[in-house]
Amino acid sequence: METLSVRPQDRPTLLTVLCILTFIGSGFSVLANLTALIAVPFLDLFQPSMFNATFSQLGNNAGDEFIKQALDMVLLVIDNFFAIVFSKFILYALSLAGAIMMFQMKKIGFYLYIVAQVGFLFIGPVFLGWNMFVGSAIFFSAFFSVLFIALYGINLKNMS
Repeated sequence: METLSVRPQDRPTLLTVLCILTFIGSGFSVLANLTALIAVPFLDLFQPSMFNATFSQLGNNAGDEFIKQALDMVLLVIDNFFAIVFSKFILYALSLAGAIMMFQMKKIGFYLYIVAQVGFLFIGPVFLGWNMFVGSAIFFSAFFSVLFIALYGINLKNMS
């Protein structure tokens, strides 16, 4: 007579490590963005006029152009702070939920995680436009996203 095992499938060590890393990164980021959402009313303390003195002191050399672009980026972030932080909060929560589901060996978590990681790549261009800062951030973010997605994908066959 055959016996059926009701023992749950063992979770691979790589999947456990990836999930723990995602729990730490996404969990911390959910809390950080929640804190930032609470701080939104205090953004009124930062007025664009605060940067006028800095802008007026800059010249036309390459270093000053870099600083101008950085200050312009800061102003864009301030203008779009709530939308950026709220979007990141939702995507980190989705990433965390996906990791929890993958930890429980559920395949749907992998797809939630992918949606969150792809969503992160659009935050910069949507809210800040395209420039060297956004491009650099997307490059580094995409590198780690693809790495984690590939490593999670290796474990997909073990999930149900």
